[in-house]
Amino acid sequence: MTNHPYSLPLVQDGQTLLSIPDDQLIRRFKIKNKGKSRDVNDPIPELKTILKEWNKTITDYYVHQLRENGVSHVAHAYLPNRSIQTNAQAHLHSPIIQFDFKGFYDSCKFEYFKDALGELDPTLTGQNEHVIERMLIDRNTGGVTQGLPVSGALAGLSLIPFWVELAKNLPENVRFTQYSDDLTFSYTGRTPSGFTVAALTQKIYEALRKTGLDFKLNADKTRTQKAQYRKVTGIRINHHNQTTPSREDYRFLRHALHILSKSDDLEQELAVWGFASKSAFVGKVSYMRSIDSTGKIDRIIMKYRAACRKHEIFTTWIDQAYKKSAFA
Repeated sequence: MTNHPYSLPLVQDGQTLLSIPDDQLIRRFKIKNKGKSRDVNDPIPELKTILKEWNKTITDYYVHQLRENGVSHVAHAYLPNRSIQTNAQAHLHSPIIQFDFKGFYDSCKFEYFKDALGELDPTLTGQNEHVIERMLIDRNTGGVTQGLPVSGALAGLSLIPFWVELAKNLPENVRFTQYSDDLTFSYTGRTPSGFTVAALTQKIYEALRKTGLDFKLNADKTRTQKAQYRKVTGIRINHHNQTTPSREDYRFLRHALHILSKSDDLEQELAVWGFASKSAFVGKVSYMRSIDSTGKIDRIIMKYRAACRKHEIFTTWIDQAYKKSAFA
């Protein structure tokens, strides 16, 4: 058992929810986005409060385990100072091969992370296990419930043995990262032998078999990408090896700011573009700025700074940018 400074009264906290029936712990509903519907799981407030507190300790323990096993560079989801941006940046100067795990959370069984929880709470044995399992596992799938505050960290803890095993069997110049269900490979220097979809697929399944994990790849989403056609966890990498939003998003922003330069009714324009609020629009553009290393998003905002000031969007950033340029 690994020595670590983390402990969590899992069963003690979980006992408070025993009076609530299993089918009432999670509210389940569907939402539509771009014509597609997806299932959403929302834990009741009592469960969400407990799991948010647990997540702090579980995530600390997850970080510790990543470091102890030498795979801190692999994981980029649900971790401090990690994001889709850091995940994409790990693959800037190379062609990439990307895989997707099918039914990722549904495949993440309680037994995969039970030992980790046992280290955090030694009382998690025998009859106590069902108290925690009913809080974490989706009874419809048998896997961890997607959308819980702890789902990402528990899935990552489950995958650590797989990452360790996979790394052992790859050429030294092949690197890989994982963000939730996305597993991405690239390389440094010369193209290594075996850098093909078929060869990597075989190594992935060998590592899963050796570690006793029953995850499956979604072959329909496996892809090889080069040059400006690379896209990692939603972030494009251009031919200059810079991360950037999609051309569609950039063209939309340019069009939107042009319209706003002529319009006095922000709410009306946002409704036409399908945004529920000003904050939703600002959030989308702020996300575009956060993943853009080319500077083109900032430049288009500065070009239309008068329109931004008129509608009171990005004014703080524009003022700060002006100060920096004035005294540079």
